[in-house]
Amino acid sequence: MRNKLLIKYSLEFLVIVLGVSVSFYFSVLSKERELNLTSINIQQNLLNELIETEKYIKEREVAFFSDTETIIAIQNKDINLDSLMLLKRVTVTLFNYRGFSPPNAVYNSLVSDGTLALIQSSELKEELSKMHNQHYYYINSNIDDENLAKNKIVDHFQYHYPKFFLEGQFSERSDNYLVDLKKIIDQDLTLQAFIHEKKVAMLLKNGGLKSYMESLNTIKELLTENLSKS
Repeated sequence: MRNKLLIKYSLEFLVIVLGVSVSFYFSVLSKERELNLTSINIQQNLLNELIETEKYIKEREVAFFSDTETIIAIQNKDINLDSLMLLKRVTVTLFNYRGFSPPNAVYNSLVSDGTLALIQSSELKEELSKMHNQHYYYINSNIDDENLAKNKIVDHFQYHYPKFFLEGQFSERSDNYLVDLKKIIDQDLTLQAFIHEKKVAMLLKNGGLKSYMESLNTIKELLTENLSKS
């Protein structure tokens, strides 16, 4: 009788243990499936944001390089009149600067709430960090330097050539405006130094933008590959 009870209770205990184990197994399986789906959604959202970022970068690239070509051209003492007259947005290039603020709300949100950790690929997370932190900081630090140089140029014009500055910024410009501007630059060594400072910052900014775009392409490839396997 005692042995029968022992066997009975042992079987009941075994059933309970097996039941708990099976329940725990399916719970873990469900949790893993849920985390996997969350990870897929995260990566898809990142990919969608990257597509928008890519459009923004291409627009910035055209504008940045156009500005750089202009600043280099007005420094060239040998540029001919025809080439000079073809230059566009000269005063914008000299007296202003272009900022850099790509879409990054999704990434910042993932970092803030810690869900970026659900992405298993260390390579992907490392490249995301490089693009959103290292390359982003490099571009904007050079934009800050460009802005400082721009302020020197504006101050110099306002102090030494106020009438010319006002004509270039707010009034209808004469046909000889660019020619007169070029004469001022060629004859003013201090102004040349400020423009050179701005040009260097712009060239470095362009280099940072290229690195940013390279990271973006790498991230797109990694995300696309991961999503194709899910």
